[in-house]
Amino acid sequence: MANNQMAGAAPGAAASAAANKDIIDNEERLEDAMEHLKELHLQLRQLRSAIPRMLSPLYSKHASPEAYFSAFNQSVADTRKEVQDFKEALTGEETNKILKHVAASRRAKPAGIKPWRYSDDPEWTTVKRVKREESAPN
Repeated sequence: MANNQMAGAAPGAAASAAANKDIIDNEERLEDAMEHLKELHLQLRQLRSAIPRMLSPLYSKHASPEAYFSAFNQSVADTRKEVQDFKEALTGEETNKILKHVAASRRAKPAGIKPWRYSDDPEWTTVKRVKREESAPN
């Protein structure tokens, strides 16, 4: 009889362990998604100063008109690259996957979402993303 009880407990324990692993994996995916969105937000904040940085060579003295033009062209190219990088990150596959998950979550539980406040996480501007390697099934 004791063997029957133990045999019955083993499948339940295995299911519980699998459920715990799923919860941990889901939490890790959510943390990665939050870090990705934080990086996007920081890039967006950086873009607020893009135009002043792009125009800054126009306000400084240069040795020649060619140097003046070269400095301005370089600042425009740098700003364009910055905007392009943000656009690619914003429309990328990872961001789309995250936003679809968010939309589904909001549809499932529209009243259960707590607004985020910057005071909740004083270190929010520090990028601490560590890309977790996907474990291949064996």
